[in-house]
Amino acid sequence: MKRLKTGMAEIILLVIGLAIIIGSLTFFSACGAKEDGSFMNCHWAQVIITSLGALISAEALAAVIVPNRMFRAGLDLAACLTSIIIALVPGTLISLCMMPDMHCRTVTQPVALLFASAAFVAAVTGLILNIRRKEK
Repeated sequence: MKRLKTGMAEIILLVIGLAIIIGSLTFFSACGAKEDGSFMNCHWAQVIITSLGALISAEALAAVIVPNRMFRAGLDLAACLTSIIIALVPGTLISLCMMPDMHCRTVTQPVALLFASAAFVAAVTGLILNIRRKEK
């Protein structure tokens, strides 16, 4: 039971990572293809957000499985950095559409920031708990 309690932050992080993947492909996806079949920059931001959500999910799953607390702390630190990158992708690292009322500006960017913030909090919580926990 104690292991489950200490791994709860990583389980929450795993759920957030899966929500980033599913959400970026469905309800907060970026703009679709243009009439000529090419894509705007916001599409590539969505692809990167989905990929980074998969990375966070993999880091969280590994942190749930691995018994070594310092290794889990390292995975939580990596998830912290990944969540920061997710927050920076739409609008900072990759420019979005020019019009402020486009879907990528009104939905994708704020929801990606929200999920990245939640992932950051869960990862920092897991990091602190793993560093403070005593090995038996």
